[in-house]
Amino acid sequence: MKKTFVLFLSLASLNSWAIKLSDYKPFNFEPLFTNPVCATYSYATPVITINGSTVTSKPKNVYCKPSDEEVSVARSTSPQYRIIEWVSDKDTKELYLAYLSFSSKNVSAALCNAVKKGVKLSIVLDGGEDTLNHPVLNPAAEGLKKCGENLVKVTYRGSTTGLGYAHNKILMVNPGAKVSKILFSSGNMTSGTSINHENWNFITTSGDSYFSQAHKCVIESMIEAGDTKANFTKSLNACRSLIKAEQESDIQVFFSPVDGDKALQKVTEAGNKAKLIEAMSHRFSGQLAALYMKLLDDKKPIKFILDDDIYWSVKRRENIGRNTSIEAFKIYKDLINKGMNTKFLQTNQNVFQLQHNKFMIFTFDQGGAVFNGAGNFTTAAFTKNFENFYYITIPEVVAAYNTQYDLYFDKMATSEDEMPRDYVLP
Repeated sequence: MKKTFVLFLSLASLNSWAIKLSDYKPFNFEPLFTNPVCATYSYATPVITINGSTVTSKPKNVYCKPSDEEVSVARSTSPQYRIIEWVSDKDTKELYLAYLSFSSKNVSAALCNAVKKGVKLSIVLDGGEDTLNHPVLNPAAEGLKKCGENLVKVTYRGSTTGLGYAHNKILMVNPGAKVSKILFSSGNMTSGTSINHENWNFITTSGDSYFSQAHKCVIESMIEAGDTKANFTKSLNACRSLIKAEQESDIQVFFSPVDGDKALQKVTEAGNKAKLIEAMSHRFSGQLAALYMKLLDDKKPIKFILDDDIYWSVKRRENIGRNTSIEAFKIYKDLINKGMNTKFLQTNQNVFQLQHNKFMIFTFDQGGAVFNGAGNFTTAAFTKNFENFYYITIPEVVAAYNTQYDLYFDKMATSEDEMPRDYVLP
């Protein structure tokens, strides 16, 4: 009887131990932000701002050009540097990638070298319209087949049979192994690794964790059954049902379109509970915009950072960069004009350099949380697209996002009254 009681305690302790991802061994969570290092880009003549002052240049390290990439990615704290480090590690045996787009020359070169050394590589990309029969082949991904034809598999998904974009942003090192590494981000494997304003989340964990196994499930389900929403849903749920580990409480993962409703519910609960919300997004509409309207009506303090393409889309009454005037007018009408404390990152729309972060920080009476991931804050991201979202309460991670947000809001972003009066580019 005594032995049975001790065994019960041991099992109870084990189950308790496995609830948090941070309790697994190994565990490392490193949030990195692109924070590009860029030249100063001056106007031909001083520009007048809305409040009547003058500025002589775009904000430094905010407005960037492709020529700034080399310096930015050379830093050991840059996301691209860490990506290449993971890919090139001697212990890397297999890689899964799932992204909307893929074009980074430096990452491609690292992947090619890894494949030449025998690393297996599976890539899932968005194939554009009519992907079922006529995917738009990605040159960078297809080129990797030359590095090891039998080791590289490229699959195209999205935009067919009721599905939206294949918009996931995941890199997984050694899926199914005892130790696995998972990267999720707001950015694609493009200039998103260098001069876009993005967040990248590097996690090392046990292959036994729910977190690790669930990511393996989603990529394999996209490859094997991502042709329709119904097939994908059935495959993903079946795979996850076989995971013996409990989903961790300090980082919950949601895969759209299957888990979209649950993700929206989580954000709604956090928004109603929070005493302060600080957010950034490239796009903003649909149910989350409606939630923010309600929160503003309830006098909830909200800070929001947008790409300045939104500002210019309204001012010029036209689509700017990758933002539409229709969405921009609605953001102003429903949110900014109702008191949302809004600032803008003055990015370079000429080269589609973006404020591409998508995250929310919720500050509660005790503690806080971050909601982030691949998807824009739109209806399609939660109902149609392939996306990966996360709700994180790990204190160190929340603190890192708070520090970064203060940098964005206090030093890098521009308030509306400090924005240029006229649409002038350096």
